[in-house]
Amino acid sequence: MVPSYGDAQLVILVVFAGIAFALAAVFVLVAMRASSPVAFERVKETGYALRRFWVVFLVILLSAAVITSLLLLPYKSSADVTANVRVTGGQFFWSMAPEAVPAGTEVRFQVTSADVNHGFGIYHPDGYLMGSVQAMPGYTNSLDLSLDDPGGYLISCLEFCGIGHHEMAREFQVGGP
Repeated sequence: MVPSYGDAQLVILVVFAGIAFALAAVFVLVAMRASSPVAFERVKETGYALRRFWVVFLVILLSAAVITSLLLLPYKSSADVTANVRVTGGQFFWSMAPEAVPAGTEVRFQVTSADVNHGFGIYHPDGYLMGSVQAMPGYTNSLDLSLDDPGGYLISCLEFCGIGHHEMAREFQVGGP
């Protein structure tokens, strides 16, 4: 089972705090031991050894962060899609068909615009942005998402589209299983 976003953020915070504490401890220990001048060759040799270690460490750390982030993305492969939702944005509305899907549905939002460019953004009932895509006249963009949790998902325009832009929001319902 994939951990929730809150759990993942907590793990990342704990790991970051541990690494920051370890770095601070190393700097304090090095500062306390520095009592006499050291020959340049020894400093150079130690510096190059530390640089190689840090490059390897950072590559491993960043690779782990990228892999973890990719595993937590809400996007699904197109083979899993079980429902298509046609979305049209206009000044200043969203129209959708169908207007609701069951919980646990793999949804493909097919998004277009009737007039100007809009930014289609869908927010989880807990308030975080799950995905976004451009709504453009004469073109259809797709956004594949897994909508597992029941509730009202807020659809909002993320690109300024005119004087009524702030009113361009709608709720998309995800029902029980």
